[in-house]
Amino acid sequence: MDRFLFADGEYICLYNDGKIVRRHSGFIQNYKEASLGLERAKNWKHSGEGAQFRGDVIAPQTEEENFVGNVNGVHFTGESAEVVYSFTVGGTSGIYKVNLDDEKAPEVHVINSVDYSFTGGCLDAEAGVLATRIDGGRGVSDIALFDMKSGDYKTVTDGDTLDDDPFVSPDDGNTIYFTSRGIGRDSGGAFAGYSNSAVCKLDLSAMDISEVLASEKYNYIKPVFHGGRLYVIKTPAKEKGANPLLEIILIPFRIIQAIANFINLFVTAFTGKSLASGGDNPAKGRNYDGRKEYVKGNLINAEKEMKKNRKKEKGDYGFIPLSWQLIEAESGKVIKSGVGDYDILSDGTFIVTNGRRIFAVKDGKSKKLCDTEKCLRVTALHRSGKKTDLFEL
Repeated sequence: MDRFLFADGEYICLYNDGKIVRRHSGFIQNYKEASLGLERAKNWKHSGEGAQFRGDVIAPQTEEENFVGNVNGVHFTGESAEVVYSFTVGGTSGIYKVNLDDEKAPEVHVINSVDYSFTGGCLDAEAGVLATRIDGGRGVSDIALFDMKSGDYKTVTDGDTLDDDPFVSPDDGNTIYFTSRGIGRDSGGAFAGYSNSAVCKLDLSAMDISEVLASEKYNYIKPVFHGGRLYVIKTPAKEKGANPLLEIILIPFRIIQAIANFINLFVTAFTGKSLASGGDNPAKGRNYDGRKEYVKGNLINAEKEMKKNRKKEKGDYGFIPLSWQLIEAESGKVIKSGVGDYDILSDGTFIVTNGRRIFAVKDGKSKKLCDTEKCLRVTALHRSGKKTDLFEL
């Protein structure tokens, strides 16, 4: 089996013949250490008798509450162990290079920004060009192409849309597949909602965009073109809602639970001990299952989905809804259900993740490769047969 990369929370990971190399994002680690150092330096102002006298006491926050970082893209630059990765932490996002074979080697800066975030995409290792999503806020995002040698980049889509998941065609680096959602606005110009996600094809030579896959009932996300066929993740445009009668019945219990949680948080903040018997700090050691996560523009209740999937699948379940299906676009054939991200190796093996596990799928057979904490990105090595000439213009 070929090697592949995956992102697991704040870690860049390489899977190679059953062995896994994990490396913490150096930027995220340094950012946290610097930010926590500044916060500790200011803590004296908001603690002790003086602060109590002024009414200026602020309970210290945990690292998890203040600084959540994620590696949201990982890419091979070639056959070597050099990897390009993108991340977000605090209000900062960026793209860096790192050598996974050398723990002491410094990371190489490509770009940092507090105005834009960079997410996912596909790197053409032959041309050294990274196609990625660039997000400037306000619910709008574009597709951008980075020249890894110079660090220059150009946006190749625009408009009132949410464009995501660019994939460089292995046949021609001038062909980019991506997904797009139109933004609906009211008469006053305020955001009203997104359209369903459709797959589009961009021809960089002609700067022409065409829609290749769309539906009124489904969203199509993460296009990958392999062996002359297009693959996508198909999700319902609207997931089944909760039982309204049950929701009404549970309102009093949820109010009581909210009051109890508030009292417990208040006591913990000022005494350092929880009312519960499980430990001093309820946030410490809290696992990921109870959190909500945005996956490709969709808010997923991880705890709820884990419970549902646990009943339907024995053992290797994750937090991605089983209604998310990896399919071959033309025939609609289902490769695997409960897929949050995937890629395809050179031998045709699908590498898929359900958020908590990574599987290899080939010839209808699925094999678990490893467990993860929060894996939402898996990536194979990609080379295009024809380089894009975008940066030669």
